Amino acid sequence: MPVTKLYSGAGHPVELGQALGRGGEGAVHEITGRPSFVAKIYHQPAHPDKALKLESMARQAHPALLDIAAWPVDVLRAKPEGPVQGFIMPRVNGYQEIHSLYGPSHRKRAFPHADWSFLIHTARNLASAFEAVHARGHVIGDVNPGNAVVSAQALVKLIDCDSFQITAGDRLFLCNVGVPQFTAPELQGRRFHGLRRSPDHDAFGLALLCFHLLFMGRHPFAGRYQGWGDMPIERAIKEYRFAFGPHAAAWLMEPPPHTLPFVALPRPVADLFERAFVPLAVGQSRPKPREWLLALEQMNRELRFCGRNTLHKYSRALPACPWCELEQASGAVFFATPRLSPVSLPPIRHRDFDLDRVWSRILAIAPPTVEAIPHPDPPMPITPTPLPEALQRVQRANQVKTAAIASVTLVAVLIRPRLSWLWLPLAAALWSLLRNNAIRREYQRRRLALLAARRELADLHIAWQQRASEQPFSTALQSLYALRNRYCQLPEDLQRDLRRLETDQRQIQLQVFLENHFIDAAQIPGIRTTDRIALESYGIETAADVTAAAICNVPGFGQRLGHQRMSALLAWRQTLEAQFRYDPRQGVNPAAIAGLRQQYNQQRLSIEQELLASPDELAKIKTDILKQRAQLNIAMIRQAMQEAQAQADLRIFYPGLGGFWSRYRT
Repeated sequence: MPVTKLYSGAGHPVELGQALGRGGEGAVHEITGRPSFVAKIYHQPAHPDKALKLESMARQAHPALLDIAAWPVDVLRAKPEGPVQGFIMPRVNGYQEIHSLYGPSHRKRAFPHADWSFLIHTARNLASAFEAVHARGHVIGDVNPGNAVVSAQALVKLIDCDSFQITAGDRLFLCNVGVPQFTAPELQGRRFHGLRRSPDHDAFGLALLCFHLLFMGRHPFAGRYQGWGDMPIERAIKEYRFAFGPHAAAWLMEPPPHTLPFVALPRPVADLFERAFVPLAVGQSRPKPREWLLALEQMNRELRFCGRNTLHKYSRALPACPWCELEQASGAVFFATPRLSPVSLPPIRHRDFDLDRVWSRILAIAPPTVEAIPHPDPPMPITPTPLPEALQRVQRANQVKTAAIASVTLVAVLIRPRLSWLWLPLAAALWSLLRNNAIRREYQRRRLALLAARRELADLHIAWQQRASEQPFSTALQSLYALRNRYCQLPEDLQRDLRRLETDQRQIQLQVFLENHFIDAAQIPGIRTTDRIALESYGIETAADVTAAAICNVPGFGQRLGHQRMSALLAWRQTLEAQFRYDPRQGVNPAAIAGLRQQYNQQRLSIEQELLASPDELAKIKTDILKQRAQLNIAMIRQAMQEAQAQADLRIFYPGLGGFWSRYRT
């Protein structure tokens, strides 16, 4: 290809090399003699406003921006004084689009070593990139997955920077493009051309991308709508129908099946998503990039490894690994073991591990005895708290008023019995006006004290059942029995899976073939951008995921035109299956055998670790139960005294009901 000569902003000649990529707006070329930079050349000369924008961006090419973005550093002209034809920007090598990371099927190929910690760190670096842009007074505007790329070290760079909203002195160059599925609710339905954006609009897009990273490509507004009709993602965004938060049911939404539960997030990160996706109060703003950066850093520091699958990491606050439960329920693998060389690997196991000896140590921990919830009696007689002298005087005065009003009413009834309907209401009204309510307030105070004591007793009973019964120990022991059975079953399961590798070669080859055809890279009639996002939110990324049962769960694929889109997807898969050719000569891939053996070795190692630690863990559980029993016993004795005191204090007002009060305990 002949070399094209252009001129820099200063009039210096620039020679273009090989074309690296081509799009609807222009093409990207190498620059001869400048391997660290590339040139983006528009198909048509830039509009004068676009030319001014690029020149302004080149003047503002700060090192902080060049670290995180393919920022323009110079303009290019066809002639030294001609119109702007393109610009020079840093070359981005070794980066892939961010959607190649957050989708499990894409990640298996593009980032095979990435675990959840890697995705969290990527989200943290993405927030740092947004912060750098905002710190220079600019706004990204068109936030979408195509504008962010990720390296194998989780570094993030922003691309297509010529579309950003740029501030240059008193001049504002707008971002005239956007993607509705990543646009803030208040901007939904508005034309992007001429639209002025703010950092708060960027904050919505940042939260969306962070959600995609943490939730395996799920869109936070692509949930199941419980109302009538369809709920496109754009409408769900506009109506704030966040499908994952604690208030999703109020918006008639629920998450797609087989998704990470929202409670798996630490509270600070969950709160940021809530603030980003719910309606804003007056004067309130969405979480800023710095808030995301700090919260995600803390989240990553507090992750723990799963004892059963070393590829799983999750929050320390959770009692169990959510990924194990999710993979078991869905059959999907969210974090795949990197492909290994076919070299046989030595078995991984603890030296001198003896299952029988370890199990004997486990059974040597005697379970705590079964102990019923105690019902202690007060340790001493209870003396009622008398009314203060002032209240006693009020009580006597009320008694005198009561007697006087009753006497007058009785006399009136005897004199004019036909007017009884009048005398009795008048007496009641007079009594309410003349009585002193101090006694009633004291009665209510003592009654509330009794109710509080009884509520405390109910709470203590619940605490006993949860923390002081023998159930936590029994549950832990039952889990260890299941783990032991799993350990004994491992060799048989390994042989079964090895035989399956040999007998299911055609299905395995077909599966691999279909997994290499991605929906977002295919031209499928009737499948729009919003459909692809919805499909990805339901774990449908490749032709291997396309089945009628899977698609019918996706909103927008079950009614009228939805049936046409479903048929188009199924026809696409059938076309691919017709192109597949089985090769019986391939045999079993040695790397697949090595990977399977390594997977079982890792499971064996994880179970051995858990079994070795279990005697100490069981002893700790037992100690905690006994400690809780002692503490709750003391608390129940104290509660019994408080309840008895409250009952005695209340009997002051009804001295004739002493026997009733002594029997009425709940």
